[in-house]
Amino acid sequence: MLKKIALAAARDRSYVKASRNLLDLAELKVSPKQVQRVAIRIGNEGLAEQQQRIERYQNATLPEQQHGQPHDAPANDWSGRTAVIQGDGGRAQIRDAFWDEPKPVGKRHRWWRETQSGVLQTYLSKPSSEDPHPEVPAELTDPLWIVPKFQEIHRAQASEGSREVSAEPDAACASEIDAPTASQVYAERSHEPSGAAQPPEQPGPPRWSGGPPLVKTIVATRRGYDHLGVALATEAYQRGFNKATSKAFLGDGLQVNWSLWRRYFSHYTPIVDLMHALSYVYAAAVACSATIEDGWSLYLRWLAWTWSGNVPLVIEALREIAAGRTERVEALDRAITYLSNNVSRMKYAEYRQAGLPITTSLVESTQKQINWRVKGTEKFWRDEHLEPLLHLVTDDLSDTSDCQQFWHRRRKRFSGFRNRRAKT
Repeated sequence: MLKKIALAAARDRSYVKASRNLLDLAELKVSPKQVQRVAIRIGNEGLAEQQQRIERYQNATLPEQQHGQPHDAPANDWSGRTAVIQGDGGRAQIRDAFWDEPKPVGKRHRWWRETQSGVLQTYLSKPSSEDPHPEVPAELTDPLWIVPKFQEIHRAQASEGSREVSAEPDAACASEIDAPTASQVYAERSHEPSGAAQPPEQPGPPRWSGGPPLVKTIVATRRGYDHLGVALATEAYQRGFNKATSKAFLGDGLQVNWSLWRRYFSHYTPIVDLMHALSYVYAAAVACSATIEDGWSLYLRWLAWTWSGNVPLVIEALREIAAGRTERVEALDRAITYLSNNVSRMKYAEYRQAGLPITTSLVESTQKQINWRVKGTEKFWRDEHLEPLLHLVTDDLSDTSDCQQFWHRRRKRFSGFRNRRAKT
């Protein structure tokens, strides 16, 4: 019964809904408060096991941490496979020390705090002697497809206080970049001759960001990026990622991602998400052009350079435009800073040739699934309650079988008999 309650708490939108579904679908009458208690209890038990794994990993020697694996790691044949780790962040409203306190005059309480998440994913990989996708995918040249993606990226950065373009790890950067809507771009291009790029007529284009995904393990926490880093390193060790001959670490431009890479995954190939890079390229192209049509043409030219990995050409073009202007353009400066900070991690043609993914779409979609459970304007959490729930949610979303093994281990620990102490 506890397993059903814990799964309902992880999968439903709220404890109230979980309680109703347990009654309607499983004929279990459990109050929402009891569902919460069970979720916290089981989640904390899972966190305790995770901490034990972390301690075993930290007690191992450095060569063992980077090149070894435990005796119970999966016996994978890494030929034709690649091990990938991706990092991202989400948001949740947290009750802090100011909760229930009178609101200061002229000040506003902000309850939104960051959650940290990461995905360990294996992919099928097929390295080739040359770039398997030298041509830019049609969807990246379709304004009705790509512009909404860019707007979503910049909205998320603005709401989360993005630090992607910062030269220093923890400095704050400016707010959302203004960009025209997809309909505006399409309207400007509607009079182009018939030979212009058009949206693909049939869905299902060939994959251009790595091979098909296989098995994923998800980690999420509210304890900060340091804890996320060691938790990801521990799970990579547990899954035998160290034995993979092809490894990659993906993230956006947030500097803390690359601090984690340097500390825990420096033997992985570092890759900056292509979509985040293109969002800055597009915003700069539109900002420094007289019309949307001119900006779109400029974006297509810079897109081709970025796709082929010739990002220094884009940076040079941006700097030439910036030098010729009397007034500073924020989107232009942001693009120059972002690309300059990450140029060494933008060799996209080489990554495709090696069979590696070049986007963080997997961790982005995973973060949305986590947000569906924990993020909402009506939801306010305590950290000690949110952390075990995050563990339940990510454990349920993971493809690895540790969830079933956890319940097996738990049945062995709790046999139903109470160990009584001898009288003294």
